[in-house]
Amino acid sequence: MSNKNTTLCHRWFEQVWNQGREQAIDEMFDTNGIAHGITDENSPKGVEGFKSFYKDFRTQFSNIHITLDDVVCEEDIETARCTVNATHTDSGKDVNFKGISMVRVKDGKIIEAWNHFDFLDLYQQLGHTLLPPQA
Repeated sequence: MSNKNTTLCHRWFEQVWNQGREQAIDEMFDTNGIAHGITDENSPKGVEGFKSFYKDFRTQFSNIHITLDDVVCEEDIETARCTVNATHTDSGKDVNFKGISMVRVKDGKIIEAWNHFDFLDLYQQLGHTLLPPQA
């Protein structure tokens, strides 16, 4: 475990997501950084790539609050188990889902992130269903 508020993960989730400080992305995400697992398409690359994802997500969800349930640090890797609470903008539904974010840090910035959030749970809360493939 780590000392709360001293890890990059704590600062990242608090400032970028809970406080909505977009400029904190410039401060904490490397210009050549990459964030895997947060879009269906290509992983966002660099500050501007991540900001594009960030703006899209904040358009789709408001009242975003991410709680870090656990943070584990080992050398240049920080791993955070998270709970996300937000309101879906179009439907007004409150959602709650969990995930894990593991980041590699260099010179105080995220240079690579691997994200595994339960988006299936999120989609089901919004009323989406899975259909089996056509035979």
